[in-house]
Amino acid sequence: MWSRGVVCGGLALIVVGTFLPWLRSGRAIRNSYATDGAVRRLLDVSGTADLVLRAWPFVSLLCAAAVALVLVGFVRAGLLAAGVAAVLGGGVAIWALSTDVRGLIRPAEAGPTVTVVGACLTALGVLACASTSRRSSGGTREHTD
Repeated sequence: MWSRGVVCGGLALIVVGTFLPWLRSGRAIRNSYATDGAVRRLLDVSGTADLVLRAWPFVSLLCAAAVALVLVGFVRAGLLAAGVAAVLGGGVAIWALSTDVRGLIRPAEAGPTVTVVGACLTALGVLACASTSRRSSGGTREHTD
């Protein structure tokens, strides 16, 4: 049961991290959602960056769906959604932390750092759930701690 709690806690941290500061531009501090508009106004965004900016608001929805699925008993589907959210959220946050300063635009650390911690906790919880399920059932049926 503890591993499901770690998954849900990690997903909550991913969502909280998205609302913390991600970008500083001039005197303004923006969360990950407000960053989209600022980046589009100040930089030429195309390709993968454009796709990530368009999909980003759905990461929080994916986190919420994963928690709901785990809590109502669709554990495998919830763990799959949680794993995808951890990879996407953690990947974007690591990218944001490693981005160079561009003129007036510079990354803030609080939001991406909390998001990375949440992604790591989520991934650990997913692995623990999967490991517990395989050990206790021989990998033949779903078992949820």
